[in-house]
Amino acid sequence: MGIDGEAARFLLLGRKEGVNYRRCATLGRMNYFLGRSEMAALLREFGLRPEDYPDLLAIPYSPVRYAEDFWAMMGVEELVSLDISDFEGATRVHDMNLPIPDDLKGRFDAVCDIGTLEHVFHFPTAIRNCMEMVRIGGHLLLMSPANNFFGHGFYQFQPELFHRLLEPANGFQVERLITVENGPRHRWFATADPKAIQARVTLVNSFSVLLFLRARKIGEVPATLHTPQESDYVAAWNQQATHAQSGGIDALADPKLRGIKQNLIERFPRLARALEALRISGLNREFSFRNRKAFGPVDKRDPR
Repeated sequence: MGIDGEAARFLLLGRKEGVNYRRCATLGRMNYFLGRSEMAALLREFGLRPEDYPDLLAIPYSPVRYAEDFWAMMGVEELVSLDISDFEGATRVHDMNLPIPDDLKGRFDAVCDIGTLEHVFHFPTAIRNCMEMVRIGGHLLLMSPANNFFGHGFYQFQPELFHRLLEPANGFQVERLITVENGPRHRWFATADPKAIQARVTLVNSFSVLLFLRARKIGEVPATLHTPQESDYVAAWNQQATHAQSGGIDALADPKLRGIKQNLIERFPRLARALEALRISGLNREFSFRNRKAFGPVDKRDPR
């Protein structure tokens, strides 16, 4: 877990758009993975003078460098890092599987996770801890694995989880949700809320993918969280849309198409399964970044 070029860019973008990092909590003590020239270029991109941050740029790249100088550059005055042990020098030892103590609730302007939540078995407890630590008006910033992190942690996440969880009923409003392709170009895509587009946001791709999320706290976290439900199922339960219209389980909800599919399965099962595999693949626009309903390309140097 640590700050690389894309995470640094997202955090700097947050500062540019009004995030206050003065009192900041991180899950784990963050490593820092940028070289001097890379960081200097990023500072200039955001209108900052590299020479104003000599401590940040004094040390050449090292895989074991920690991020305190980076947080100082971001304007952090109080930095609290939480971890299950002190093996990396966290300032506060706490198991995020367990509720946080009262002295951490509503204390921070920003709570940042860059690669920890997927390793915490009791995710509902851990995410609630993060939500409770943010003061009203502050921000929760998450950088979590999505596609192609098989074996990395306990979980991979998808956009609908965060859209349904970090909503006004639970005291939050999502400001940005970016899907970052961890390929050679590190492309960014503004990612739609499945409820808004009435379709699942699906992706089958070749590179690992991260979700970068920023949400603002607009009210107190309720004693009992409003439990997230997938929006297409809710629509079906409320009879507001058919499964096919809302991106439900069976995209072939039309009886004639379902009949054709069943006939193929009965007569040509191998062909039917091969066609099904092609349909649920990156060759299908609906399962790729070419789906402009779900993914909007973002110019990282000038996000709108």
